[in-house]
Amino acid sequence: MHWCNCMEVKSTRGGLADLFSRRLVDGKKVGELWELFEVRSKSELLDELSDISWGIGRIIGGITGKPYIRMIGDKRHYQKVANRMDDYGCIRSRRFLIDGKCPKNKKEAQS
Repeated sequence: MHWCNCMEVKSTRGGLADLFSRRLVDGKKVGELWELFEVRSKSELLDELSDISWGIGRIIGGITGKPYIRMIGDKRHYQKVANRMDDYGCIRSRRFLIDGKCPKNKKEAQS
C-alpha cells in the first residue's frame, strides 16, 4: 500500500492521544474510544472497534519505527483508508483536506 504523508511514524503519546483524547472539535470528543459511546448499530460498533484496532496498530508501529502494523480487527478501517487513498490520495477523511488535497502534501495543497 502506498500511503500519503499523513501516514508518518507516530509517537506513543500521539497514538494514545488519538485513542483517548477528550479534546472537543465541533462539540464532540475526538478520541476514538469516546466514539464507542455514540454507536447506534452493530455496524457502527464494528466500525469503531476497527478504528481502535487501527489506532493500536499505529501505536505499535510507532514503537517499532514503522507508520503502522496490521492488527486483528482492523480490516474495516484499513479498507476505508485504502479506499480514501484510491479516491483522493489521503488516509484522512475529507473534512481534513485542504482544497481537496492531503494536508501533509504541502506542495500539492498549496498549488
